Amino acid sequence: MLVICEDCAKKYHIDESRIKGQRAKFACKACGHIIVVEKPESLPDSAVPTASSDLAPVGSLNTLPESDTDKVVIQPGRKAAEAAAFSATTARGRGNPLLLPLLGIMVVGFLLSGGAFLFLYLRHVPAMIRQESELRSLALAVSLEQAVKTPLLRKDYLLVNQETQRMAKLPGVAYAAVVNEKGLVVAGFFNIMTGFDDRFSQKVKEKGFPVDVLAQNGLKTGAKEGSVRINMGGLPVDDRVLALTEGNGEVHVGLPALESGQSLSQVLVSPLLLIPAGLALLFAGLLLVTIDWLVIRPARTLTNTANRISLGELDLAIAAVGSREMRDLGLALERMRHSVRIAVERMIAKP
Repeated sequence: MLVICEDCAKKYHIDESRIKGQRAKFACKACGHIIVVEKPESLPDSAVPTASSDLAPVGSLNTLPESDTDKVVIQPGRKAAEAAAFSATTARGRGNPLLLPLLGIMVVGFLLSGGAFLFLYLRHVPAMIRQESELRSLALAVSLEQAVKTPLLRKDYLLVNQETQRMAKLPGVAYAAVVNEKGLVVAGFFNIMTGFDDRFSQKVKEKGFPVDVLAQNGLKTGAKEGSVRINMGGLPVDDRVLALTEGNGEVHVGLPALESGQSLSQVLVSPLLLIPAGLALLFAGLLLVTIDWLVIRPARTLTNTANRISLGELDLAIAAVGSREMRDLGLALERMRHSVRIAVERMIAKP
């Protein structure tokens, strides 16, 4: 059994079979430090044969010739406590790579920011879109009312049809219609029939503009205008009705209703969201690459170099690369390597 003095590092080869009891003490010849040797419980008393050595026996212990199969025993004390603490720390595992928690933080941050965006969008944007649609439909209804008011008084129905058709062909308009005081459709035109079901489209071709649909948003007595979301041929439409100033009818302007789900899908695939999201992902990728280049790779290099030095390559220089902090760490390890090498050379040269 190989015993090393914890003060001067002098080596002694002890015959376990000569230890009486569980432990024995002897004084180091080099420094006088009292060394306590505990007998391994796994070995019987006659397991190790005795042999002579150039070292004189101390107490009841004899030293043995050096062998490659000897066990190194670290004596109890401060160094043994440090070794035990290092072993306990190593037993807990190597831990996770640095990129994993960074990637997790970025993913969580992206999800939280995306969730906050969706919450604020669904809370405020649909109402803003609905308000903007109502204002636009009111403006179109007022424009149509002003355009057909005079032709209706003169009973110029050709001009009324032309103005109504012009209004219906504007972008974003589903239909425009003019109803006289008797409830008859004087003029009614659809923009395009896309979005309506086939049965409704066939009915429009056969019977003209459906006045029964407009009746869902009829003006009450004394009312000047109104707005109701109606279902026209399977398509939700925001119908705006406005009374003619002379009391001889009303005008209707319908805009396709933009549902919150549709508006959300349009926003999610629009450049307004895709460009910032792409820039955020690009920034996150560049940040990970920068951390890997400045921190992780230099740390991995220092770890490999330290492992080689711990195996005896004391002449292996430690390169200081990476960020300032990693360079400072590399310089500190290099100074430690020089100190360890000098200490080992002194121990070897010591008689």
